[in-house]
Amino acid sequence: MRILIINLLRLIEIGRISGLNKNDLNYAIDFLNHNEFGLSFDTIITQMYEYDLEIDSDAYNLICNIGESMNLEIESYFFMKDSVIEK
Repeated sequence: MRILIINLLRLIEIGRISGLNKNDLNYAIDFLNHNEFGLSFDTIITQMYEYDLEIDSDAYNLICNIGESMNLEIESYFFMKDSVIEK
């Protein structure tokens, strides 16, 4: 579980750097603080997607790793592949 928390914090930081608004970041952190890992993850990726924030392949791989570690269906996060920018 510690690795999951670290990876979610990394994803939240990627969201911050990418320009995700402070309210969404705070919601994700609040969910994380209350062990609502799925809600934290969903908040970050959904809002990043809704705001058309671009991510690199490393961020997408992190998203996939988090999703897999939480035993989520790939369909719940695969849409983020559309946000990956080519280098």
